[in-house]
Amino acid sequence: MDEKLKALINERFPDSTNALFSGSTFQESGIDSMGVVEFIILLERHFELPTMLNGNELGIGSTLDEARELLKSQGVG
Repeated sequence: MDEKLKALINERFPDSTNALFSGSTFQESGIDSMGVVEFIILLERHFELPTMLNGNELGIGSTLDEARELLKSQGVG
């Protein structure tokens, strides 16, 4: 899953990839709230998740670990 996440993040947020994979929050990585929503949409599309995510699962204070847990809770592993 990490390679897919890295490719997605690097494509959309290339300046934030290393910081996110080092444990920084989205905000610390330079991604604002709209960017987090875009990231959620990318996850939904790439992993073919039902659009049941409401956008509140992740916020600017979230980390990539929390995104991984969200994906696992949706059956992605």
